Amino acid sequence: MRFNNFPLKSKLVIYIVVGVFLVLAVSTAVIISTVTSQEEKLAYQKSIEMASSYANQFDTGMKANSAVAKTLALTMENYKASNRTEVIGILENILEKNPNLIGVYVGYEPNAFDGKDAEYINASGHDATGRFVPYCNKIKGPMTIEPLVHYDFSDYYQLPKAREEDVLTEPYFYEGIFMVSYDSPIFKNGEFVGIAGVDVPLDYMDDVLSKVKAFDTGYAFMVSNTGVLLSHPTRKDWIGKKSLYDFNSKEISRAADDIKNGTGGYIETLDSTTGKTVVMFYEPVRTGNLAFVLVIPKEEMLEGVVDLRNRLLVISAISILFMAALAYMIALSITRPIDEIVKDFKNIAQDAVQGKLDVRADTDVERDFREIPTGLNEILKAVIVPVRESIRVTNALARGELKERVNVDVQGEFRELGNTLDKFSETLNSIIDDSNAVLTAFQQNDFKRQISIHGQGDFKLLTDGIEETRQALDMITTQRREAEKALLDYAKELERSNQLKEELERVINTSPVIVFLWKYEPKWPAEFVSENITRLGYEVEDFTSNRLLYGDIVHPEDLKKMTDELEMNVEAGCADYTSEYRILTKSGEARWVDERTFIQRSEDGDVHLQGIILDITEHKKAEDALLQMEEIRKKEIHHRIKNNLQVISMLLYLESGNFTDRDVIEAFRDSQNRVKSMALVHEKLYQSEDMVSVDFADYIENLVDYLFQSYSLDSRKVSLKLDVEKVFLGMDTAVPLGIIVNELVSNSLKHAFAGEKEGEIYIELHRSRENSTLQNKDPDNSENTKSRPQNNEQTDLNGVTEDKDEKLILIVRDNGKGFPENLDFRNTTSLGLQLVTTLVDQIEGDIRLDRCRGTSFEISFLRK
Repeated sequence: MRFNNFPLKSKLVIYIVVGVFLVLAVSTAVIISTVTSQEEKLAYQKSIEMASSYANQFDTGMKANSAVAKTLALTMENYKASNRTEVIGILENILEKNPNLIGVYVGYEPNAFDGKDAEYINASGHDATGRFVPYCNKIKGPMTIEPLVHYDFSDYYQLPKAREEDVLTEPYFYEGIFMVSYDSPIFKNGEFVGIAGVDVPLDYMDDVLSKVKAFDTGYAFMVSNTGVLLSHPTRKDWIGKKSLYDFNSKEISRAADDIKNGTGGYIETLDSTTGKTVVMFYEPVRTGNLAFVLVIPKEEMLEGVVDLRNRLLVISAISILFMAALAYMIALSITRPIDEIVKDFKNIAQDAVQGKLDVRADTDVERDFREIPTGLNEILKAVIVPVRESIRVTNALARGELKERVNVDVQGEFRELGNTLDKFSETLNSIIDDSNAVLTAFQQNDFKRQISIHGQGDFKLLTDGIEETRQALDMITTQRREAEKALLDYAKELERSNQLKEELERVINTSPVIVFLWKYEPKWPAEFVSENITRLGYEVEDFTSNRLLYGDIVHPEDLKKMTDELEMNVEAGCADYTSEYRILTKSGEARWVDERTFIQRSEDGDVHLQGIILDITEHKKAEDALLQMEEIRKKEIHHRIKNNLQVISMLLYLESGNFTDRDVIEAFRDSQNRVKSMALVHEKLYQSEDMVSVDFADYIENLVDYLFQSYSLDSRKVSLKLDVEKVFLGMDTAVPLGIIVNELVSNSLKHAFAGEKEGEIYIELHRSRENSTLQNKDPDNSENTKSRPQNNEQTDLNGVTEDKDEKLILIVRDNGKGFPENLDFRNTTSLGLQLVTTLVDQIEGDIRLDRCRGTSFEISFLRK
């Protein structure tokens, strides 16, 4: 039996009961869901607040510990007394006043505290190097001072040094104590000089957290930023050894990731110690890079929520039963009068089907239902009037009377029926008027008048057809007008282009710049050349007729250079480049030009050259003149210096004639020889080609010849042997090295051969080899200072390839009596040897003395 065939009474009972049931069920579900959700949120919020409260407590403690390290570092930065004992006293005072710390320390870089590390080797708070690294601690009970250890590689020292910022170390075990360290860098004048830090034991965390209780069996523990357990109420063996990642749980690993990122939250998981489903809340301890974790069994946290939900379900069930009984009573009171009204309606419907709209319903019914038949009668009356009026207007439209309208005052859909008929008349009339206006415009060649009224259905076909015709005619007319305008604009643009071309050609032909367009072929045939080519004696036709190629007028000595330069730039993909070379005028005169070439490449890879050339002959002549003047000026300067030094040498010689004391005369002669050695350098520099470097081999030969003549020695008694490579030295090295050679040779001539029948002086200058003449000798018989690396090969102006910082060896040796054993050549009253050691340092060289066979000085230095 279908539901539509059920009696009204049954339907009402079912509808009411089902409706009330649904309303109560939904409202009960919403209430239960809302209340339980709120209770559950309160339980979670309470747990989160508890976790956050403990996290904040520990964060406060960690901030205080961190502040101690920062304050200590700031104190050391501003500490000026440099009293190590006083600093150790400061550490002891801090440790005494902060019972929550187990250690306080500072650690300085070598000699960074006061530069006196060597005086404190193995002293209290110092290591074997004397480095100031005091560690004040209570690890073994009483307060002790020890030196810091492992600072060369441990994080507590190396991280603040590398990052130059405050550092909190990961928890670690030291001397059996689980702890963390706060370390701050110490700076002096912006440079890192050491660290200041404190050690905080973590056992107090385990004592505090082991006493935390949440609900009945909930507990708490602490983890580090990397998830390592710092406390646990039952599993003490996990502390410092187990990480949250070791539980092999996706939820716990996700919580560990949040903790690493400094984020709080909670997860639901299985407790590995109790086997219960728990909710784990975690909150970051910001200052210490730690996290507080609170673990609560879910059933304990939501126990009140479940009890409240059960009570609400019982109340809702009782309410539904009561409303079902009430619905049945209401249905009975409604259905009886409705049955009578339905019977009357059935009779009226049968008459209406037969077209009898004048029939009316019986209004003598119960008061509450009287409006039903009365309303039916009003409906019947309202239907008759608009139906008759619509028939009248429709007949008028059929006769073509489009001005006819509905005149009765009706409401609702009957009013819509009348409005529809009126709108139909108005639309049809408007379409006809608008179409006539457009067609009239066509007759007057006006195709801009658009169809403003578009009909529907078949009327739309009519209006769209007229509009499409208008658009086609308008487009044809517009295109014709645009073509006429484009032709007129092109004619004007062509005229302006010709004027601009003539102006540009006039500017180019009157300028000193000659313009070329070349083909990228051998000797570069010209496609275009500006008329001012006549400046070089040629005509435009000489090039455009290919009687001359551009390569024909390039100077033969510059042609290959120019060709190679162009090919290099084309192959490198350059867009343009500049070059200087010589060309030949028609009369055969060589002129210097500056060429700017633009390389153009087409899509198929063809290359064309566009360029301008400018005559720079006068500019080049001016440059050459300036260079010649500069060279003459340098030679004049060095010539005058040489002459002045020779004058000084002569003055010294003349002045020595006023004395009879041998030592004074000898001193004047030594000074004269020194001046002569400097004058000889300037003479050689004046004679050199580049005016920058001196041929030192030639210089040594001339200097030694002069010294032999100065001391008037018999060449048969003292002979000279030279083994000197061709080396060129700059003034900064040649002058001091010449004085060194002068002093050493003079010493040999004066002292080495006194009372001897004959002797030999040997001078060697060569580039450094792996085995010098003084290597593999007894170290007791030689002395040396400094050493330098070799690098930087270059070729000088004389064509000799040398290293810019090449190491050279100068040896001055004699086989005379030998240098006194009890005399240190670096600490002597002799002015000559003082000059030698000073000038060796000046040229950044090394000097060694060998007393084995006579006296031998070996000097190594860098040729700069």
